[in-house]
Amino acid sequence: MRALLALLLLLAGSAARAQCPPPHDWRGFYPPALLDRTARLTAPDLQSNFDQFMLPRLTDQQRRALAGVSLDFSQREDPTHPLNFYAARGGKIVLPLSSIRLVTDLTLAIAWLNRHRLPERKVFDYAAMLAYRGPAPDGVRALPLVALGVPENATSEAEVGDLFQKLLIDTTIFIMAHEMGHLFHNHQPNVSAAQSRLQESEADAFAVELMGRMGAPPVGISYYFTMATPFECPARSTHPLTGERVNRLAATLRDNAALFVRDKPSPQHEQQLIETIARELEVLARLLDDPDIRESTRLIGQSSKVADFAGASASSAVPRAPPPGTVRQAFDGSYVGKWADATAALDFRMTLRRQGQIVRGNYEFGMGAAELEGTVTGDQLDFAWRWGNDYFGRGRMKSLANGQLQGTWGHALRFEGGGTMNATPQ
Repeated sequence: MRALLALLLLLAGSAARAQCPPPHDWRGFYPPALLDRTARLTAPDLQSNFDQFMLPRLTDQQRRALAGVSLDFSQREDPTHPLNFYAARGGKIVLPLSSIRLVTDLTLAIAWLNRHRLPERKVFDYAAMLAYRGPAPDGVRALPLVALGVPENATSEAEVGDLFQKLLIDTTIFIMAHEMGHLFHNHQPNVSAAQSRLQESEADAFAVELMGRMGAPPVGISYYFTMATPFECPARSTHPLTGERVNRLAATLRDNAALFVRDKPSPQHEQQLIETIARELEVLARLLDDPDIRESTRLIGQSSKVADFAGASASSAVPRAPPPGTVRQAFDGSYVGKWADATAALDFRMTLRRQGQIVRGNYEFGMGAAELEGTVTGDQLDFAWRWGNDYFGRGRMKSLANGQLQGTWGHALRFEGGGTMNATPQ
């Protein structure tokens, strides 16, 4: 999977102080019928995974310390946070039905968009909109699948269903194992910020080690953390999500790689998978504490409207490859590649539409998109790009004989100085 949130290279100028999302009342976000359906269909699956795959993999010491641990599905909604899971007294792991449903819906949206070659960043922009504008941004409660254009029968497509199940199972197992870790270590609420960060890392390490013994790499964890990021506020968070924490999680994954690859038919493949997950987490960690990224999340959240996500449907899919025998014109269609500056190279997805010598399109970076418009002269495209209202610049691309694009981009009126780019047609 491509790296997430490679938006950093678009940002320029001085850092702005990010603001916490305002508190909202999340009661009634999902209608009772959907919560009933979650209790009837999803909760039993979580219970089955907990009983059949997680508890048997506890060590003897953990089994003794966690005697009587159980899942609690009795809370239908958390009024203060739409993605809140927590450990409670009496050895209970509390999984509110509304939080389960939101994780399920957002994960399905990611799977559907991914398999239809549509930008996954729509999901993260949608989450930012909810975080900053509340459960009814434009006067109506826009539920995820409807707002993001995901059909009701999305899981009937084999590729979508397979990816959805993989991401959801791994994510929910990590969530349950993380809360188990809090119980095992007897973590206490209302501690200092430093102690809270330590507790989160201890619970993460517990989850990784347990999943290692299960042979289940946490493939979906980068997506989950990215969904949750817009809702986080250090001043009132019970599960602080910081770059330090995510870096520790990446290191713990590498330290436990031997557990994940044990007894696998292709240990080298599993090792590569663990390394990919760790690298994605490191990308996320670099961005989490960056004030510009936090500010960009806020800007996206405050400026997005429900109607902005109507385009996330099959009708707005990126252009497909031309039929066999058709000559594809330069600077037209979908591309994937890397943006690079002096310090990093990050993945991106680009869609271009050419009419005559005019090209319009966008780059997709996980948490936002920069629009571009330019003019073709020979094998060269000179373009202007803009992200939001504050970040803009120019760039220049050349089309090579094999259809690949190479170029540079810069800020304000400059065509270079920001970095380089390379893209391959899809």
